[in-house]
Amino acid sequence: VLISAIALVASLISIFVYHAIVKQARTTTAYLAGFGIVLPFVILAPQHAVRAMGIENKIFLFCTCVITPTTSIFRTLQAMFGFTPKHAQQSVGAYALFYGSPMLLVWDDKTQKHVKVNWNRIFWHLGRFVMFLFLAGMYQSMFGIFPNVFPSIGTPTPDEWYDLDQIWNPKMWQSTLFVAILFQLYLSAFGEGLIFATTLLTKRQTYMMMENPMFESKSPSEFWGRRWNLLVHECLKQGVYKPARYLGGSALVAVLCSFIASGLLHEWILPSVFADHGNLIYGSTSLFFVWQAMLISLEHSPLSRSDAGKRFGEVMSTWPTSLRAALVVIAGIPLGHWFIDIYIHSGYFVCGHMALFAVLPLEQ
Repeated sequence: VLISAIALVASLISIFVYHAIVKQARTTTAYLAGFGIVLPFVILAPQHAVRAMGIENKIFLFCTCVITPTTSIFRTLQAMFGFTPKHAQQSVGAYALFYGSPMLLVWDDKTQKHVKVNWNRIFWHLGRFVMFLFLAGMYQSMFGIFPNVFPSIGTPTPDEWYDLDQIWNPKMWQSTLFVAILFQLYLSAFGEGLIFATTLLTKRQTYMMMENPMFESKSPSEFWGRRWNLLVHECLKQGVYKPARYLGGSALVAVLCSFIASGLLHEWILPSVFADHGNLIYGSTSLFFVWQAMLISLEHSPLSRSDAGKRFGEVMSTWPTSLRAALVVIAGIPLGHWFIDIYIHSGYFVCGHMALFAVLPLEQ
């Protein structure tokens, strides 16, 4: 209900965006309206709204301040630089559906219509939503049942957490890996819930959000580009990557801009969701995403196109998917604890218990 209400507000905002930005794309009017009015409002208004409503649960804060505001930010940028899909430009109603939908609806260029969804598909997403809630709950239960194996959730950040030697600490890698899997389950549940709600209300098919990145990605590019949080990936592609290319940046520069934008997005999440946390540390999350950009740059560097690089790629192509996925995750994990800090030490996952089928240890 909360997300639907926010999506309705976004649809109302889209009326102004359509007339002042979409129809004036790549003009001074569009840039002034976007940078001067819409973006400041979308970035700041949710924080004031949740404070006025007294919302404190971090899951509800995330739903209110992050999901639809994020899509609104990047769809506004997309409109400013003239990359709004043609079908969304046809009318105010069409654009309101595009801008306000928390998920990206599938458009068929051949029929020039949105792809309809049947009831079997809608309930399939509902089933997956319940399944991921169950899996996330059972997996999160392990954190409390086996505290010597899994990192503690909801406790203060250890003093040594940001020491540089922790970057290469196998124990820290293990903790980051366990939390990353929990993140995947949470995002998969969030995604399926959003897809179910969107398909139920619009009767239109949406793109998937998560495609099992932790266990099936064969490269960093595949992890971030085709499997992890595809909603945000598409937002970054349309709202940052394409504008960067339009402004003259190379593909490599555009990729770097996209990851920097992703880092800044997650920095903005800190005061939006975790304002009551006593010690917010800025910059570390952005460094994590810069590291991911470096991995992708290495993947597409001249070294990878050299004879030795090609031979290595051929050898890797014969390896099992599970092994390649493990290498991808290991490559991206060294700075991962900087990203997960606020989530495991702020009580974010503790708040998630209320929506999960979780087993909690009895108090001693």
